[in-house]
Amino acid sequence: MANDKAILGPIVGATVLAADLDAATAPYMDYLGYRVLDRGTTSADQAAVWNASAHSGAAYAVLGPESGERQWIRFVEAAPVPGYKAMTTFGWHSMEILVSDVDSLPAKLQDSPFKHLAGPANLGTSSAIRAMQVLGRAEEVLYLTQTPSDGSLPHLPSAKTFVDRIFIMPLGTPDMMASRDWYMEKFANVGEGILAPDIELGLVTNAMGLPAGTKMGICTVRLAGQTQIEIDDYPSAAKDRPRNADSLPPGIASVSFATDSLDKVGLPFVGEPRALAGAPYHGKRVGVTIGLAGELIELVEE
Repeated sequence: MANDKAILGPIVGATVLAADLDAATAPYMDYLGYRVLDRGTTSADQAAVWNASAHSGAAYAVLGPESGERQWIRFVEAAPVPGYKAMTTFGWHSMEILVSDVDSLPAKLQDSPFKHLAGPANLGTSSAIRAMQVLGRAEEVLYLTQTPSDGSLPHLPSAKTFVDRIFIMPLGTPDMMASRDWYMEKFANVGEGILAPDIELGLVTNAMGLPAGTKMGICTVRLAGQTQIEIDDYPSAAKDRPRNADSLPPGIASVSFATDSLDKVGLPFVGEPRALAGAPYHGKRVGVTIGLAGELIELVEE
Protein backbone atom coordinates (compact mmCIF):
# COMPACT_ATOMS: atom_id res chain seq x y z
CA MET A 1 0.00 0.00 0.00
CA ALA A 2 1.13 3.52 -0.77
CA ASN A 3 1.13 4.58 2.89
CA ASP A 4 3.71 1.87 3.65
CA LYS A 5 6.21 3.76 1.50
CA ALA A 6 8.10 6.90 2.37
CA ILE A 7 7.19 10.21 0.76
CA LEU A 8 9.82 11.79 -1.52
CA GLY A 9 10.00 15.54 -1.69
CA PRO A 10 9.99 18.37 -1.93
CA ILE A 11 13.57 18.87 -3.05
CA VAL A 12 15.25 20.80 -0.24
CA GLY A 13 18.80 21.21 -1.54
CA ALA A 14 21.77 20.02 -3.52
CA THR A 15 25.41 19.40 -2.61
CA VAL A 16 28.27 20.36 -4.95
CA LEU A 17 31.96 19.54 -4.57
CA ALA A 18 34.31 22.44 -5.26
CA ALA A 19 38.11 22.56 -5.49
CA ASP A 20 38.05 26.17 -4.26
CA LEU A 21 35.13 26.98 -1.96
CA ASP A 22 35.38 30.77 -2.15
CA ALA A 23 35.81 30.82 -5.93
CA ALA A 24 32.79 28.54 -6.40
CA THR A 25 30.43 30.39 -4.06
CA ALA A 26 31.29 34.04 -4.73
CA PRO A 27 29.52 34.21 -8.14
CA TYR A 28 26.23 33.06 -6.55
CA MET A 29 26.39 35.94 -4.10
CA ASP A 30 27.79 38.54 -6.49
CA TYR A 31 25.55 37.82 -9.49
CA LEU A 32 22.58 35.67 -8.41
CA GLY A 33 21.69 37.34 -5.12
CA TYR A 34 22.29 34.23 -2.99
CA ARG A 35 23.39 34.62 0.63
CA VAL A 36 25.36 32.49 3.06
CA LEU A 37 23.11 30.55 5.45
CA ASP A 38 25.91 28.67 7.17
CA ARG A 39 29.64 28.18 6.86
CA GLY A 40 31.96 25.82 8.70
CA THR A 41 33.75 22.49 8.53
CA THR A 42 32.06 19.17 7.79
CA SER A 43 31.50 17.06 10.90
CA ALA A 44 32.58 13.45 11.23
CA ASP A 45 28.88 12.57 11.71
CA GLN A 46 27.98 14.22 8.40
CA ALA A 47 30.81 12.41 6.61
CA ALA A 48 29.63 9.11 8.14
CA VAL A 49 26.07 9.64 6.86
CA TRP A 50 27.60 10.13 3.39
CA ASN A 51 30.01 7.20 3.91
CA ALA A 52 32.64 9.66 2.70
CA SER A 53 35.35 10.02 5.33
CA ALA A 54 37.47 12.13 2.97
CA HIS A 55 35.15 15.08 3.65
CA SER A 56 35.43 15.04 7.45
CA GLY A 57 36.82 18.45 8.42
CA ALA A 58 36.36 19.89 4.92
CA ALA A 59 35.21 23.50 4.60
CA TYR A 60 31.63 24.00 3.42
CA ALA A 61 29.16 26.82 2.78
CA VAL A 62 25.37 26.60 2.53
CA LEU A 63 23.79 29.23 0.28
CA GLY A 64 20.14 30.22 -0.05
CA PRO A 65 18.16 32.40 -2.47
CA GLU A 66 17.23 36.00 -1.78
CA SER A 67 13.55 34.97 -1.69
CA GLY A 68 14.07 33.03 1.53
CA GLU A 69 12.68 29.85 -0.04
CA ARG A 70 13.98 26.74 1.68
CA GLN A 71 15.97 25.17 -1.17
CA TRP A 72 19.68 25.53 -0.48
CA ILE A 73 22.91 24.80 -2.34
CA ARG A 74 25.79 23.45 -0.26
CA PHE A 75 29.36 23.58 -1.55
CA VAL A 76 31.95 21.30 0.04
CA GLU A 77 35.64 21.86 -0.63
CA ALA A 78 37.23 18.72 -2.04
CA ALA A 79 40.11 17.59 -4.23
CA PRO A 80 39.18 17.64 -7.93
CA VAL A 81 38.73 14.40 -9.88
CA PRO A 82 41.09 14.40 -12.87
CA GLY A 83 39.26 14.38 -16.18
CA TYR A 84 35.77 14.88 -14.76
CA LYS A 85 33.56 16.87 -17.13
CA ALA A 86 29.96 17.95 -16.56
CA MET A 87 27.20 16.17 -18.52
CA THR A 88 29.30 13.20 -19.61
CA THR A 89 28.59 10.80 -16.73
CA PHE A 90 25.56 9.26 -15.06
CA GLY A 91 24.11 10.98 -12.01
CA TRP A 92 22.85 14.45 -11.07
CA HIS A 93 24.10 16.80 -13.77
CA SER A 94 22.33 20.18 -13.37
CA MET A 95 20.35 22.39 -11.05
CA GLU A 96 17.28 24.06 -12.54
CA ILE A 97 16.64 27.37 -10.81
CA LEU A 98 13.71 29.77 -11.17
CA VAL A 99 14.37 33.27 -12.52
CA SER A 100 11.96 36.13 -13.12
CA ASP A 101 13.41 37.55 -16.37
CA VAL A 102 15.70 35.17 -18.21
CA ASP A 103 16.24 37.51 -21.17
CA SER A 104 17.93 40.07 -18.93
CA LEU A 105 20.39 37.51 -17.55
CA PRO A 106 23.01 37.37 -20.34
CA ALA A 107 23.90 41.03 -19.90
CA LYS A 108 24.00 40.71 -16.10
CA LEU A 109 26.23 37.62 -16.23
CA GLN A 110 28.45 38.80 -19.09
CA ASP A 111 31.41 39.66 -16.87
CA SER A 112 30.75 36.93 -14.30
CA PRO A 113 32.73 33.70 -13.78
CA PHE A 114 29.72 31.72 -15.03
CA LYS A 115 30.41 30.30 -18.50
CA HIS A 116 27.48 30.88 -20.88
CA LEU A 117 26.52 27.57 -22.49
CA ALA A 118 23.24 28.25 -24.32
CA GLY A 119 20.07 30.35 -24.45
CA PRO A 120 17.94 32.10 -23.54
CA ALA A 121 15.57 29.99 -25.62
CA ASN A 122 12.17 28.41 -25.36
CA LEU A 123 12.12 24.98 -23.75
CA GLY A 124 10.15 22.66 -26.01
CA THR A 125 7.53 24.05 -28.35
CA SER A 126 6.04 26.57 -25.93
CA SER A 127 7.14 30.16 -25.35
CA ALA A 128 5.75 29.88 -21.80
CA ILE A 129 9.01 28.45 -20.46
CA ARG A 130 12.37 29.97 -21.37
CA ALA A 131 15.81 29.11 -20.06
CA MET A 132 19.50 29.74 -20.44
CA GLN A 133 22.29 27.46 -19.26
CA VAL A 134 25.57 28.35 -17.60
CA LEU A 135 28.48 26.45 -16.07
CA GLY A 136 29.79 27.29 -12.62
CA ARG A 137 33.32 27.01 -11.30
CA ALA A 138 32.66 23.59 -9.75
CA GLU A 139 31.58 21.97 -13.05
CA GLU A 140 27.94 22.47 -12.04
CA VAL A 141 25.46 23.26 -14.81
CA LEU A 142 22.65 25.70 -14.01
CA TYR A 143 19.41 25.87 -15.97
CA LEU A 144 18.11 29.39 -15.23
CA THR A 145 14.44 29.04 -16.09
CA GLN A 146 11.56 31.48 -16.37
CA THR A 147 8.10 29.97 -15.87
CA PRO A 148 4.68 31.63 -16.26
CA SER A 149 3.64 33.81 -13.34
CA ASP A 150 -0.07 33.67 -14.23
CA GLY A 151 -0.78 30.19 -12.85
CA SER A 152 -1.35 28.74 -16.33
CA LEU A 153 1.00 25.83 -15.49
CA PRO A 154 -0.04 25.03 -11.91
CA HIS A 155 2.52 22.24 -11.48
CA LEU A 156 5.33 24.78 -11.92
CA PRO A 157 6.25 27.51 -9.43
CA SER A 158 7.32 31.00 -10.49
CA ALA A 159 10.17 33.13 -9.22
CA LYS A 160 9.58 35.44 -6.28
CA THR A 161 12.90 37.24 -6.81
CA PHE A 162 15.19 37.88 -9.78
CA VAL A 163 16.94 34.54 -9.17
CA ASP A 164 15.07 32.19 -6.86
CA ARG A 165 15.22 28.53 -5.84
CA ILE A 166 15.95 25.10 -7.25
CA PHE A 167 12.76 23.46 -8.49
CA ILE A 168 13.94 20.66 -10.79
CA MET A 169 16.99 18.39 -10.51
CA PRO A 170 18.04 16.74 -13.80
CA LEU A 171 19.52 13.24 -13.73
CA GLY A 172 21.50 11.43 -16.43
CA THR A 173 20.70 7.71 -16.53
CA PRO A 174 21.45 4.73 -18.79
CA ASP A 175 17.77 3.71 -18.76
CA MET A 176 15.23 6.53 -18.46
CA MET A 177 12.13 4.36 -18.08
CA ALA A 178 13.75 2.07 -15.52
CA SER A 179 14.77 5.09 -13.41
CA ARG A 180 11.31 6.64 -13.77
CA ASP A 181 9.61 3.42 -12.69
CA TRP A 182 12.04 3.03 -9.78
CA TYR A 183 11.16 6.42 -8.29
CA MET A 184 7.44 5.78 -8.77
CA GLU A 185 7.64 2.31 -7.20
CA LYS A 186 9.91 3.09 -4.26
CA PHE A 187 8.16 6.21 -2.96
CA ALA A 188 4.53 6.94 -2.11
CA ASN A 189 3.80 10.25 -3.79
CA VAL A 190 5.85 10.36 -7.01
CA GLY A 191 3.62 11.31 -9.95
CA GLU A 192 4.03 11.11 -13.69
CA GLY A 193 5.17 14.21 -15.52
CA ILE A 194 6.12 14.73 -19.15
CA LEU A 195 7.49 11.99 -21.41
CA ALA A 196 9.43 13.03 -24.52
CA PRO A 197 11.18 10.01 -26.02
CA ASP A 198 12.94 11.67 -28.95
CA ILE A 199 14.35 15.18 -28.55
CA GLU A 200 17.65 16.99 -28.98
CA LEU A 201 19.58 17.99 -25.86
CA GLY A 202 22.45 19.90 -27.39
CA LEU A 203 24.26 20.54 -24.09
CA VAL A 204 24.55 16.83 -23.42
CA THR A 205 25.53 15.74 -26.91
CA ASN A 206 28.02 18.61 -27.26
CA ALA A 207 29.64 17.68 -23.95
CA MET A 208 30.04 14.10 -25.13
CA GLY A 209 31.28 15.09 -28.58
CA LEU A 210 28.35 13.45 -30.37
CA PRO A 211 27.06 14.54 -33.80
CA ALA A 212 24.67 17.49 -34.00
CA GLY A 213 21.08 16.28 -34.16
CA THR A 214 21.66 13.27 -31.90
CA LYS A 215 18.40 12.60 -30.07
CA MET A 216 17.58 11.15 -26.68
CA GLY A 217 14.64 10.83 -24.35
CA ILE A 218 13.66 12.83 -21.28
CA CYS A 219 10.86 12.51 -18.77
CA THR A 220 9.94 14.02 -15.43
CA VAL A 221 8.45 12.81 -12.19
CA ARG A 222 6.58 15.21 -9.95
CA LEU A 223 7.15 15.57 -6.23
CA ALA A 224 5.66 17.63 -3.43
CA GLY A 225 6.21 21.38 -3.25
CA GLN A 226 6.12 21.97 -7.03
CA THR A 227 9.48 20.22 -7.39
CA GLN A 228 10.46 17.59 -9.93
CA ILE A 229 13.17 15.23 -11.07
CA GLU A 230 14.01 15.34 -14.78
CA ILE A 231 15.36 12.02 -16.04
CA ASP A 232 17.51 12.15 -19.17
CA ASP A 233 18.18 9.01 -21.19
CA TYR A 234 21.91 9.46 -21.65
CA PRO A 235 23.57 8.13 -24.82
CA SER A 236 25.84 5.06 -24.70
CA ALA A 237 28.86 7.41 -24.78
CA ALA A 238 28.14 8.32 -21.14
CA LYS A 239 30.15 6.67 -18.38
CA ASP A 240 29.84 6.00 -14.68
CA ARG A 241 31.04 9.00 -12.70
CA PRO A 242 34.56 8.62 -11.32
CA ARG A 243 35.27 9.72 -7.78
CA ASN A 244 38.13 9.99 -5.35
CA ALA A 245 38.51 7.42 -2.58
CA ASP A 246 36.09 7.74 0.35
CA SER A 247 34.51 10.77 -1.33
CA LEU A 248 31.23 11.97 -2.76
CA PRO A 249 31.12 12.13 -6.57
CA PRO A 250 32.40 15.34 -8.23
CA GLY A 251 30.16 18.09 -9.58
CA ILE A 252 26.61 17.86 -8.23
CA ALA A 253 27.26 15.14 -5.68
CA SER A 254 23.84 14.59 -4.17
CA VAL A 255 20.30 15.93 -4.00
CA SER A 256 18.43 16.30 -0.72
CA PHE A 257 14.73 15.59 -0.39
CA ALA A 258 12.32 15.84 2.52
CA THR A 259 10.70 12.58 3.59
CA ASP A 260 8.12 11.72 6.21
CA SER A 261 9.95 8.67 7.59
CA LEU A 262 13.39 7.18 7.12
CA ASP A 263 12.03 4.00 8.70
CA LYS A 264 9.68 3.53 5.73
CA VAL A 265 12.46 3.85 3.15
CA GLY A 266 12.78 0.29 1.89
CA LEU A 267 16.27 0.86 0.52
CA PRO A 268 19.76 0.41 1.96
CA PHE A 269 21.54 3.47 3.32
CA VAL A 270 25.21 4.11 2.50
CA GLY A 271 25.83 5.04 6.15
CA GLU A 272 23.81 4.78 9.35
CA PRO A 273 21.16 7.56 9.39
CA ARG A 274 21.55 10.01 12.24
CA ALA A 275 20.37 13.40 13.50
CA LEU A 276 22.67 16.20 12.37
CA ALA A 277 22.96 19.54 14.15
CA GLY A 278 23.30 22.91 12.45
CA ALA A 279 22.33 24.09 8.98
CA PRO A 280 20.83 22.84 6.79
CA TYR A 281 19.23 20.10 8.95
CA HIS A 282 18.88 21.68 12.42
CA GLY A 283 18.67 18.38 14.27
CA LYS A 284 16.66 16.40 11.72
CA ARG A 285 17.56 12.78 10.98
CA VAL A 286 19.33 12.22 7.65
CA GLY A 287 20.11 9.16 5.55
CA VAL A 288 21.55 8.62 2.05
CA THR A 289 20.56 5.95 -0.46
CA ILE A 290 21.46 5.31 -4.12
CA GLY A 291 19.31 5.36 -7.27
CA LEU A 292 19.64 3.17 -10.35
CA ALA A 293 22.06 5.54 -12.12
CA GLY A 294 24.34 5.70 -9.08
CA GLU A 295 22.85 9.02 -7.97
CA LEU A 296 23.04 9.84 -4.26
CA ILE A 297 19.65 10.61 -2.72
CA GLU A 298 19.86 12.34 0.65
CA LEU A 299 16.67 12.03 2.67
CA VAL A 300 15.86 14.49 5.46
CA GLU A 301 13.19 13.29 7.87
CA GLU A 302 10.54 15.91 8.62
